[in-house]
Amino acid sequence: MNDSEIKVLLVDDDEVDHLVTRRLLRDVSRTRYDVTWLSTSDEAIEALLAGGYDVCLLDYRLDARTGLDVVHEANQLGCSIPIIMLTGVGDEAIDMAAMSAGAADYLVKGRFDAQILERTIRYASEHKRSQLKLKQYADTLEESNRQLLQMHEELAAKNAELVRLNEEKNRFVGMAAHDLRNPLGVILGYSDFMLMTQRRGEPSSLLREGGVEIIEMIRSSSKFMLSLINDLLDVSMIELGKLNLDRKSTDIVQLVESNVALNMVLAGQKSMKLVVESDESVPRVDVDVHKLEQVLNNLISNAIHYAPPGTTIRVRVESATAPEGATAPEGADDGGGEVIVSVQDEGPGIPPEDIGKLFRPFGRARTVSTGGERSTGLGLAIAQRIVEGHGGRIWVESVVTKGATFFVALPVSQPPDAEAAA
Repeated sequence: MNDSEIKVLLVDDDEVDHLVTRRLLRDVSRTRYDVTWLSTSDEAIEALLAGGYDVCLLDYRLDARTGLDVVHEANQLGCSIPIIMLTGVGDEAIDMAAMSAGAADYLVKGRFDAQILERTIRYASEHKRSQLKLKQYADTLEESNRQLLQMHEELAAKNAELVRLNEEKNRFVGMAAHDLRNPLGVILGYSDFMLMTQRRGEPSSLLREGGVEIIEMIRSSSKFMLSLINDLLDVSMIELGKLNLDRKSTDIVQLVESNVALNMVLAGQKSMKLVVESDESVPRVDVDVHKLEQVLNNLISNAIHYAPPGTTIRVRVESATAPEGATAPEGADDGGGEVIVSVQDEGPGIPPEDIGKLFRPFGRARTVSTGGERSTGLGLAIAQRIVEGHGGRIWVESVVTKGATFFVALPVSQPPDAEAAA
């Protein structure tokens, strides 16, 4: 087919009319028409839906269905071919009905020549192309509006999240400022006292008047502020998505025993026992050793702080099967295995209504430490983010007056031979 050829579908149940129309198309000198003739409405609808034609000349009078029926049904089914209705003498009244049904134009048989037929086909084709372009533009505009609405909704959601984060930030800053104000006041007050004794020329009286206790208070307050600042920096880095984990295959039992040994002095100050229990052949885990030590130290030191003197804290390491639906991170065992570390104390326990607060920044339970130790309120929030960054889980179980147990579940490392096979 060359550029000047137009494929015409001619639907007419009268062979004589078909031949007349074909002859008129042949008389058009500047365009060549490739005509396909069909005589039934069923064939017409099937051909119109199949496509491949530039224009359709459709007789109004067919069989059980009229040309109007064919136009209406074809357009309802998505026909994109321009249809020109051919009516007989005396059928002029159907012209408006044909246009309403979706016909591109109409001609009255016996009242048009080759020139009129050629011009009608050309105008109908151009009109149909314009309609299709207009529909494409409308569809594009509708899609653009949909995307714009989606972007607006996403922007509104992000703005709401920014407002929430700003309120959260202000709350954190307020709480941090409140927690820093008291120790700063202590340091300032005792510093003024020490300066006054120095100005009086009585530096030697400092120790006689409780100077050691003053220095201890300054040291304790400074240590607490440093801990709070470090925790705030940790939270800030984590919230910015900068929890960079240097994972290595690690003997978790050995890591727990090492951390327990570091807390023995703290436990000894309250005459407490730290006991490590572990299953045989606990599998290795891929962890950032320093980050996991931070988690373990938080859980063990919290148990020491809140449990009564003379009690026992049990740290247990055991193998388990991951719950259904849990997903292991890249490099972990896909068989659902995990290692669970638990820290159990004999303290006062945690009220059920306070458990939900524990892993939120500055979320504190009403339980009071037994040795007057202070908490930044950020340790468990940091621990949760570190554990979840490893693809693990952290939770607590507690009964009031019967102590609390914190659990950390970590996915098992993939065996070396499995890594090689992969």
